[in-house]
Amino acid sequence: MQPSLRRAPLVTEICDRLLREHRKAEWLPGERTLSERLGVSRSALREAVQRLEIQGLLEVRHGIGMRVINNPQAPVGATLERELPDLAERVRQFSEVRRLVEPEIACRAAERITADQRPLLLEVHARMGDASGIDASVEADLEFHRTLAEIAGNRVLALMLASMAGLEKESRRITLLGVGLAPALAQHDRIARAVVAGDGPGARQAMLDHVHAAHLAAR
Repeated sequence: MQPSLRRAPLVTEICDRLLREHRKAEWLPGERTLSERLGVSRSALREAVQRLEIQGLLEVRHGIGMRVINNPQAPVGATLERELPDLAERVRQFSEVRRLVEPEIACRAAERITADQRPLLLEVHARMGDASGIDASVEADLEFHRTLAEIAGNRVLALMLASMAGLEKESRRITLLGVGLAPALAQHDRIARAVVAGDGPGARQAMLDHVHAAHLAAR
């Protein structure tokens, strides 16, 4: 058996131990200390670290250290950039995905929203109106749509959106610049009111109108 094949299970075990034994955002000890603690060679440790970094589960800062994170957008973002190197085309295709997915998220959110979640959604919506500058507006926009995904209660959909966070942010920026903040706010208001009222079809249509406007802005 080739050495690389013999070491594969060891590297997987090291990855598992790093994620299991260290809390998120905790800075890990240096390579020498960590390899001694785990009882593995430094070369095997480096291979495990590289794998976790590619998977978006470990952040490595040269000269500072490394820590466990949860960044699902890293592998997806790298794949999208490789398969679709043109940013404009990535954003255009992502806008098509939004038209297919987000109206149903809004509908499910309206059907499943709880009494405690209603004021939360309205509060998140209000932050976009209070935001100052395009960057703050984009972040508020992202938070609104992610909150809807959480209220919809489908963890798979929420993770899908999280895995495309970088592309999603660029899409929101283009939407706000192309559609305008005031129209985007008005569209969000329609969505929020329909969701809070438990109006699934109304929430679906309001979101469809919103992402259609975003799609036109991305063309």
